[in-house]
Formats: sequence, structure tokens, C-alpha cells
Amino acid sequence: MINGVLRPWGKPQWLLGMQSLQQEEWFLIGAISTQDRCLSALHHQGISFKLTQTAFIEIIDGPSIFSTESKARRDNNRTLWKTKVDTTRNEIHEFSLFEPLKRLKTLVDGWAKSPTAKNVILDVSTLPEKFLFPMIRWLLESPSIKNLVVTYMLPAQYTQEDLAYDALDASQLQTFTYNGPQPERSIENVIVGAGFLPFSLPEWLKKTYPNTNTVKVSLIFPFPSDPANVRKGWEFVRRIEATVNLADDRQIPRVDANDLSACFDRIQTLTNFGKSPTVFAPFGPKAHSVAMCLQAIKMGAEVYYTQPSFYHPEYSTGIKMDGKVPAGYAYAVRLNGVDLY
Repeated sequence: MINGVLRPWGKPQWLLGMQSLQQEEWFLIGAISTQDRCLSALHHQGISFKLTQTAFIEIIDGPSIFSTESKARRDNNRTLWKTKVDTTRNEIHEFSLFEPLKRLKTLVDGWAKSPTAKNVILDVSTLPEKFLFPMIRWLLESPSIKNLVVTYMLPAQYTQEDLAYDALDASQLQTFTYNGPQPERSIENVIVGAGFLPFSLPEWLKKTYPNTNTVKVSLIFPFPSDPANVRKGWEFVRRIEATVNLADDRQIPRVDANDLSACFDRIQTLTNFGKSPTVFAPFGPKAHSVAMCLQAIKMGAEVYYTQPSFYHPEYSTGIKMDGKVPAGYAYAVRLNGVDLY
């Protein structure tokens, strides 16, 4: 409990089975992707929660050597989706990875106004940050949504190859941009989520914020986490350190990879509770990215990302199980009309 606010999170079957939520019916928003876990949250219907409707977006990467395999894996998941829902009242919408998000906003606004969407589950398991960040903003802007829960489902394993390829230069995520007068920009903090692949982030940091005496760079490191992920995380840190001076170990705060609430609290401390002008760069685990998103919304802060052009079709494979249901985490973001972050 922080400042009198309880932010419940845990297994989906526990959170959605809370007395205040177990009788609700839920509108599930997710993504059809190449990954098996993209439908894991849907498998919880009838067990962890009552499903009233779903809306999924299928995101198509840029052309690559993986295009044929990626399409086949998405087609398989689309077919499986059709076996789990009534397709006459559920939706899939196709999007190009680099499509402007005006059409998506129209869809999200429409879903939020639907009488079946008083309670929304947003499954971010396979949503790229480019889509995830504005979708959370738009859902929170809707006063008609009484309860908003974010879920993140776990795979059996990740590929040992690179997860993504051909990233663009760092740029602002849509709706998380700076539009004010240039002279008024006085950034004090850059907060980076440490992940697997920094792409051009180190060079961007060095070029954009060369004076680390006036701009503090902090890397939120996911720990504890899977040992293999920890190794990749330290390689990420090493590549940042090669171009940006991290003078103090306190610039690498450790936060549990799946603890959204603790990550949000650490960001609150790093930003002096939102008073210190900050830029975010979400390259870490999804729970950390969502925490950055929620704080950036509160602060009106900029968010930068190096968007890959395409992802490995076996980015992750399999579904980690927790008994008879897929394993994962669920985070209450809004409960009974009250925002918890």
C-alpha cells in the first residue's frame, strides 16, 4: 500500500478472482502475433474471469526473410482464436507495424464506449511498445471504463537468436512527444529500462545528452529475473556504459522483472515524484514498460524508442503453465473507477 493506495497484482486467477471483480464480465483486448502465448489470456476465460467480448489486433511486420514463416504462425493463432470465441461478435483488425495510429485510436475509443467494456483486460504480452503506450493512455482517458487490468503472460522459452532486427533510429512514441517551445526543455533525468537489445540507444544517449553532469541517466535493471535474462541485461548495461558515464551504482536500481508497482515507485523516487523533467526509454520487461508508461502519462513526459522493423517469428515459443491455466501476471490499473497509479 503506497500513500493509502493498494495496487493489487499477481496471478490472473487470483487478481480477477478477487471478491470485488469475480462477478464482473470482461472485454479482452489483445494481439494476434507469431508467439504461442498471444492467446494465453484468452485461455483464462471461464476459469479466471467471465468473458463478454474480445478485440484483437494482428500486427504485421515489415518485409523480411521471416515473412512467410511469420504469416504462417499468425494464421495458426488466428485459427485458434476462432475456436475460442464467437466470431460474430468478436473482432480482429490488421495493422502494419508502421501504420499511423489514427485508425487504432478510433477503434480503442469505440471499444471504450461499448456497453460491454465497463471492465477491460488489456493483454500486453505481445504488443510492441509503439502500440502498448498509446493504448494504455486512450483507455485511461475513458471515464466509462470502471476497471482496467493489464495482463502479461509467460512463454515456455525465448529464442536464443536476436529477438528483433533492423531497428530505426530513436524517436518519440506517438502521443508521448514534446510540443512546447524548444528553449523551455530542460531535461534532468533519462530513465532507461534495461532489456535485451539496445540497438542504437547508446549512440542516441551520447549524442543527445553528452553532459552527464547535468542529465542523470538511470538504468532500471530487472532483478530478480531468469538467469539467462540477467546475463542479457548486464550486456545491455555494458553497451550503455561504453558510451554514457554511469558514475554511481545507484544509477542501476534493481527492480523485480514482474513488479509493476515497485517499478512505478522507484520511478517516482528517481523523478522526485514527477517534479523532475524526465525522458523515458522502455527497453526492459513489459511490467517496467507499463510502469514507465503510467508515469509518463502523469508527468506529460516524452518516451523514446528504437522500433525494430521486424521480429523473430519464434521470439518466444510455447506457453508456461500454472496448473491447468497459462502462467502470467495481472495488474490492476483502475479499480471501481479509481486510478491506482
